Amino acid sequence: MTKHTANDEAPPLLSTRSLHEGRFLALRQRGRWEFVERVNAYGAAVVIAVTDADELVLVEQFREPLQGNCIENPAGLAGDQPGEEDILSAARRELLEETGFQAAQVELLMTGPSAPGMASELLSFVRATGLRRVHAGGGDGGENITVHVIPMAQVAPFLARQLRYGVHVDPRVYAALFFARYHIDGRALASDQPPFS
Repeated sequence: MTKHTANDEAPPLLSTRSLHEGRFLALRQRGRWEFVERVNAYGAAVVIAVTDADELVLVEQFREPLQGNCIENPAGLAGDQPGEEDILSAARRELLEETGFQAAQVELLMTGPSAPGMASELLSFVRATGLRRVHAGGGDGGENITVHVIPMAQVAPFLARQLRYGVHVDPRVYAALFFARYHIDGRALASDQPPFS
């Protein structure tokens, strides 16, 4: 455990220099550190969608940077659509677009960095419950998404099979299992009880 003392001081504020700016991302430099910022959104929602039948809803899509398919939570940007949209509204919209599920309830669980050494982006984990399937999903016009609805007891073997087949698995899926397990057990996130005991 790291011990912080009164002598710990925040590093001095450094100016930020823009190295390149594209349509969606910008490469910045602060001191010796280079990192990425989004220029078209203020955050991202990662949806932990669990059906009333105790199934986890996941998506699979081709990811250009990986040159391969990736299993992920339904997710998307907030602030990239016209008009004002908060993170919970973005989570509802992305869940519906990508999976065809409408959520009766959405709950913000936590917000944290997506890749703290590389990007300034913050992710918000949102739990979606009271799900009702209203269409097949698949994403918007520019996406080609496959929806997987997997019983919670089968998620770990499913992910292991995908890895063996050479499909990428976003590590946030495992975080979703952690959060979903707490929800299923009805335990508070602040509990000292280990989640998988």
